[in-house]
Amino acid sequence: MEERYFKINSNSISQNKFSLSKSESSHFINSLRGKLNDKVWLLDGEGCAYKSIITSINKNLVSGVIKKRVLNYGESSYNIHLVVGLIKGSRMDFIIEKATELGVKSIQPIIFERCIKKKLNIDRSQRIVESAAKQSGRSYFPEIFPVSSLDAWISENHSNTNILYHMNGLNYLKNSLNKENYSYNIIIGPEGDFSEVELKKLEAIKPATVSLGSRRLRSETSAIVGLANINQMLKYIDG
Repeated sequence: MEERYFKINSNSISQNKFSLSKSESSHFINSLRGKLNDKVWLLDGEGCAYKSIITSINKNLVSGVIKKRVLNYGESSYNIHLVVGLIKGSRMDFIIEKATELGVKSIQPIIFERCIKKKLNIDRSQRIVESAAKQSGRSYFPEIFPVSSLDAWISENHSNTNILYHMNGLNYLKNSLNKENYSYNIIIGPEGDFSEVELKKLEAIKPATVSLGSRRLRSETSAIVGLANINQMLKYIDG
């Protein structure tokens, strides 16, 4: 049977009993045609999942009993953070959705020189995160940070290993990863690429500059390929 996931707030759990919100209850009843005794997974968005059984459907509210609590359900032991230039239209939504499915812990939108879009609807983005996390079965919902300038982000970033995906990259991804490093920033440029000035500024954080191939990729394609590659490589390193 296909596993079904629902968001749960921690204040909706008491003594191993839970109640779904009105919106999640409606989704269970009307969209999924859920029934009593159905088994479901509850995701709190903070790294915990609960294997549960539905025991009550009272009008439009659904409740049940928790049978098992699982920490870091659907999560990697590594922290991957996406740093990406704002892009216009639904393509930014697409990046947020797919980055969530691919396991990032946070998304930092950056205004680069060649960015056309200057703002991001954080509330809308968080709803996309929650939907993608439920679809993919993640217990942690990535944080969407407010839009930042490149200078501000660089000034605050001194701890993680930085991977800069760029067409002219000369490093190999496998040489930039190891078991001792648990946090990585994946840096993706905007439409129109980084400027020469921005590439110079990024040298301050000493990134490993990695190519994704001989073809020029869109920002959203670079994000998906780059995240998929590092996930696969870290899994290989873990053995």
